Amino acid sequence: MRFAISSGGTAGHIYPAIAVAQELLARGHELIFVGSRSGQEAQLVPQENIEYKSFPAAGFNRYRPWTLLTSSLQLQISALKAKKWLRQFKPDAVACFGGYVSVPVGKAAAALKIPILIHEQNSAPGMANRYLAKHASAIALTYDDASKLLSIPDNARVQITGNPVRGSLANMTSHDVRASAREKFRSALGIPNEARVLLAFGGSQGAQHINMALMGIYDSLMAVHGLHVVQITGRRDYETIAQALKEHQNNNAQKSSRWHILDYCDNMMGAYAASDLVLSRAGASTLAEIALLALPTLLVPYPYATADHQSSNARSLVEAGAALVVVDGDLDKPVFSEQLLKLVSDVQLQSRMQKAACAMRVQNATARVADLLLEICH
Repeated sequence: MRFAISSGGTAGHIYPAIAVAQELLARGHELIFVGSRSGQEAQLVPQENIEYKSFPAAGFNRYRPWTLLTSSLQLQISALKAKKWLRQFKPDAVACFGGYVSVPVGKAAAALKIPILIHEQNSAPGMANRYLAKHASAIALTYDDASKLLSIPDNARVQITGNPVRGSLANMTSHDVRASAREKFRSALGIPNEARVLLAFGGSQGAQHINMALMGIYDSLMAVHGLHVVQITGRRDYETIAQALKEHQNNNAQKSSRWHILDYCDNMMGAYAASDLVLSRAGASTLAEIALLALPTLLVPYPYATADHQSSNARSLVEAGAALVVVDGDLDKPVFSEQLLKLVSDVQLQSRMQKAACAMRVQNATARVADLLLEICH
């Protein structure tokens, strides 16, 4: 069969779409990934050797209301181009994973009566999926709460599939694969096999508030015997954090060798494998990845996410006992230090969190979405 997969915007939209595209290709189907010309997907998708087509698309800036007119016009033009292209490509179905570029593709598919599947990663759907839901033949969800915020057709199939993760990370459930990746990543940073490792990151762009809060409790973390910290700062904050780290170290070689900073990590598989604990934001893809790998985690939801969806995302893991949470506004308060030190020091808590994460996994999320897409072709 033949499919069009559309996604753009954030990595949280793009990676699940890539995972499903890889699954369909592995099953022998034909597909083209549709994205924008300048978004992250334009770089990420071709790297996976997936055929890529682009259309111009951009969202409007709520702080600049006049951009609503220009973005709407651009989306309308792209919808006409997408309609022409879909007539030529003739897919059996279209799968939309969010991002503004999904709107013209989904709109064109609806006009041509091509079956549409949408996948929503977050507990609060984004604008693109809210618009496309009324045209969908199938809706795949990570969180059941999202269904309450969508206008779902009576005949649409709705399924809690979980959030697809990249194949390289899905392979990490193999003990041998994980052990090999763990050894390589640790060796590159000079981290001993027996050390406990805390991985801290705030998404591909970093998170300034988390970065600075970590520096604020440097001494407390380095007082934990044998603990190593791997901090992915993001390129924007790297120099600032490097300078702060230098000031903290005070020529203490033992301490300096246990805190590792990276401006960016293009090997998150290795980073996860090398780590025992995680401090992160609560994006949907991040949560799916750390739950899959059962990594005890302290979550700090991004407070400005649409409809505060990261807080809702985090709630499922916290209520299941698989994660702790601190609100962003408390990063500069004692509760942040207390919770993080609790996470890195309490072995029994870590064990309970690992078991809870394993219990709440949605198995084979990628295959579930692919199966649902195939179903609506008939």
